[in-house]
Amino acid sequence: MVRRYRDAPVDPAAVTRILHAAARGPSAGFAQGVRFVVVTDAGTRAAIAQLCDESRHLAQGFDAWLSVAPVHVVIGVRSDDYRDRYAEPDKRRSRGPDGWQLPWWWVDAGAALALLLLAAVDEGLAAGFLNVARPDAVRRLLAMPPDITIVGLATLGQPAPDRRSGSLARGRRPVQEVVRYERWSDHQHAT
Repeated sequence: MVRRYRDAPVDPAAVTRILHAAARGPSAGFAQGVRFVVVTDAGTRAAIAQLCDESRHLAQGFDAWLSVAPVHVVIGVRSDDYRDRYAEPDKRRSRGPDGWQLPWWWVDAGAALALLLLAAVDEGLAAGFLNVARPDAVRRLLAMPPDITIVGLATLGQPAPDRRSGSLARGRRPVQEVVRYERWSDHQHAT
């Protein structure tokens, strides 16, 4: 995750390829309820930065992130796409959203985000992701319909040197700690 970018434009064709990859993620019932709003206008990006409390980030001693990132991608989901899909004849016998253990649109949004992040790297770019502090305000700013729930904001651009956050001091958990084979109790190590 990158939280500082160079002041360099991103090729619009690269952004298109990144979004095409993100939009091809798996989808429960092929409902395809994930939505994206791509923002490149500097004024709109600055407004999003304000609505996402970039000032708090700056107060912690970090450089500007959102207002500098040349591309913002607001990721949202429309849960009614899933309800509508599971009401169709070929899905009526399936256990639809009302019977799911968890709302699969969140899984689909996470898969889309992962594809977006990987596609950005494939394009030689860097990316970051954050929670949108004021989603209703961002929705109004971008004229998004009220039935779209904002999942978060991805940023894209050329990375710049940045001060590392304290979270990184923790380091990653070893693979042996997070991966099990066959059964949870059979703690076999990955090789």
